[in-house]
Amino acid sequence: MRYLFLTVLLLTFLSGCASNIPLEIRQDITDSPVSINAASKDIDQYQGKQVRWGGTIASVENRKDDTWIEVVGKELNSWGEPVFSDESGGRFLVRVDGFLDPAIYKADRGITVYGTVESRVVGQIDDYSYNYPLIKAQSHYLWSDYARRRYYVYPYYPYYPYYYPYQYGFHFGYGHGYYPRYRFGLHHHYYW
Repeated sequence: MRYLFLTVLLLTFLSGCASNIPLEIRQDITDSPVSINAASKDIDQYQGKQVRWGGTIASVENRKDDTWIEVVGKELNSWGEPVFSDESGGRFLVRVDGFLDPAIYKADRGITVYGTVESRVVGQIDDYSYNYPLIKAQSHYLWSDYARRRYYVYPYYPYYPYYYPYQYGFHFGYGHGYYPRYRFGLHHHYYW
């Protein structure tokens, strides 16, 4: 009976660890990955190839039977999440079957797409003519806004020599040898 309980508990725990990110998004393409710039320059060479690209959404257009998403390409980390930086690998279009709500799939959200390179679409970015590679999405994942906030760097904390007031956990300010002193009218922290 005890082993049955432990087995059920272990299986429950392990099922909670399962990821909701599709496997195609988490795993990199092993055979000769295609870059966005290479595909936009020579679409005929890469047509029909499987790609895993990602970035931030620039715009969403719902059509009669599908949705087209314009994505500003970004480098992907090891589990397929776009790395938010000022560098871009180019832009691409994604064609997803069905309706996607533009209020959810809004500009600046991170997205990763797994699919097939279909064709080249000539579009406009302001007055500039741009060649977009068009991807037929087989799977896609919309990253949460929290993913961008996770990399926030806290500003300098004004009380020298400590930079962030909560760096010592919940014990900060209570016991464990901490006694505040006031010196020259400023609050400095000393440990005895």
